[in-house]
Amino acid sequence: MKSSRRASIGLEKRERTRSRLIEAAYRVFASKEADAVTIDDIIAEAGVARGTFYNYFQTREDVLKAVAASLSDEMNQKIWAHSVAIEDPAERMAIALRQFLHQARHDSTWGWVIVRVGLVAAPLSETIERGVMTDLEAGIRINRFQVDSLQATIDLILGTGLMAMRSILAGHTASDYPEQIAKIILKTLGVADAEAIAFKVLEPLSADLPDNRFSGL
Repeated sequence: MKSSRRASIGLEKRERTRSRLIEAAYRVFASKEADAVTIDDIIAEAGVARGTFYNYFQTREDVLKAVAASLSDEMNQKIWAHSVAIEDPAERMAIALRQFLHQARHDSTWGWVIVRVGLVAAPLSETIERGVMTDLEAGIRINRFQVDSLQATIDLILGTGLMAMRSILAGHTASDYPEQIAKIILKTLGVADAEAIAFKVLEPLSADLPDNRFSGL
């Protein structure tokens, strides 16, 4: 067997093992509070040796962040496919917020993992923070948003979104709660037509996009 082929097989095996660990961690985080999860829980669920775990992750927080990133990045990919052609950064931001919050309502396991991880490993992923920053900067450039501190505004959006998701999962909200949250955030950013944007018809995410939640990680 050629050395290049052996290397390719070895890489595929590593990717499968890493995905297996992340899938196991997802199941554990879905059933327990994040701060109660131990490395032993993840190892037992994955059915691997402790040494195998440490080949991929050094701490519980490392695998925790990998789980959150895989979940949130998959959603980001789907949302981006729907909003990439939209020019208004305020509308793009509202779509992203609403889609994440509605997803939590539709898939409570997904939502609880995002919340439990997000409370101890913020931000959930660099992709989310980068996406929020991109829309904020675009809105600031065209005077769509009025922002004094970029970082404070990012924290406001991410923190509000996370706590809103928690309220949805706890069953304390009305069906239009995602839209209410989007409206409040846009108003805070100085968007005059915040309500009209927040309550625009929300197109469903494409079901034909691949579910690569734990692939290639």
